[in-house]
Amino acid sequence: MLRLARRTQRTTYFSKEKAMKFSASTQELGAALARVAGAIPPRSPMPVLENVLLRLEGNELRLTATDMDIAISTLLDVRGERDGSLLVPARRFTDTVKALRDGDLTFVADPDNHRIAIDVPTGEFKLSGLSADEFPKLVNFEASVSTTLPVDKFTKMVDRTIFACSSDEFRPAMTGVLFQFRADEIRTVATDGFRLVRVGDHETKATLAEELDIIIPPKGLQLATKALEADELTLSANQTHIRFADERTHITARLIDERYPDYETVIPQGNDKRMVVRKDDLLATIRRVSLYSNAQTRQVRLRMHENSVKITAQDTDTGGEAQESVPCDYGDDQLEIGFNAHFLREALDKIDTSEVTFDFSTPLRPSLISPNGPRNGQDVLMLLMPIRLNN
Repeated sequence: MLRLARRTQRTTYFSKEKAMKFSASTQELGAALARVAGAIPPRSPMPVLENVLLRLEGNELRLTATDMDIAISTLLDVRGERDGSLLVPARRFTDTVKALRDGDLTFVADPDNHRIAIDVPTGEFKLSGLSADEFPKLVNFEASVSTTLPVDKFTKMVDRTIFACSSDEFRPAMTGVLFQFRADEIRTVATDGFRLVRVGDHETKATLAEELDIIIPPKGLQLATKALEADELTLSANQTHIRFADERTHITARLIDERYPDYETVIPQGNDKRMVVRKDDLLATIRRVSLYSNAQTRQVRLRMHENSVKITAQDTDTGGEAQESVPCDYGDDQLEIGFNAHFLREALDKIDTSEVTFDFSTPLRPSLISPNGPRNGQDVLMLLMPIRLNN
């Protein structure tokens, strides 16, 4: 009796005549799930968001996920047998596919009871899904600006700015990256009040219905740099949303609805003391010397005199101190200025020229840091606030 009951249950598990069905490579399906995973919240007051939407049409499977602020959709080539759509528990499905051996799997889902079977040569995995009708409707916006640019150029613009975003929730505008679209330039800006980065690209031309300033959340930018795999991406935006897309994947993110501060007013124009130094030499020295800086202030001092800069750090709490000198090109009056070593290292890390230029004014005014040499089509300017020296 027991064996008979089990056989009966298995044969009635699916309505095979109308079950959604496809076969796919476990490796390729796992990669597609990884592309949309960033938009799936680990826990949500809306449990439906913890699912990924699968929609099969012919031999194309579209996977979509959203947390209501960011939506990611990607296409995967499969061997489709019967079209259909449903929601699949994202974590369990992803973990299952990731744990399978390389090879093929067959996915079958009943549209009536939403039961799912994943068949592989060595066994079978069963789980329950939800109706695709429960998935929230995604935004469909009309773009007022659009452009196509190389992914590596976009990635560099993001990488050079995103690290300077603020984490202060009371200043929401500064928690994102400002993108400014102009007829002759795309500019990105980020600041946390202690440092500022501005990157301008004059080679990429945007199609503009109007000039546009938008603030993009870091998460959307990070997902775009990871999920898009083509050589070029299409960027389109309006006042409320931005979309990044390649041939198979598109990412739509809600913008930060705030006014960005007037950053141009804080960029000094009268910094007349210039130092040019090899970036790698200075960066390595700061890393070593800063090991002896105070754990709270992280202060390192730069003392410039003719063709040399001395980097020093001291921690009176532990009695530690360190100093090293680095050759440089400097011919102005002697100047000593203090910086947060962590901020200084991050700024130098984002410069890809062999030499870097520092423009100083006084020990209490912001200093400017920029690449020295060919800019590869992008102008980079970094502002760093000094730390008051404790003598």
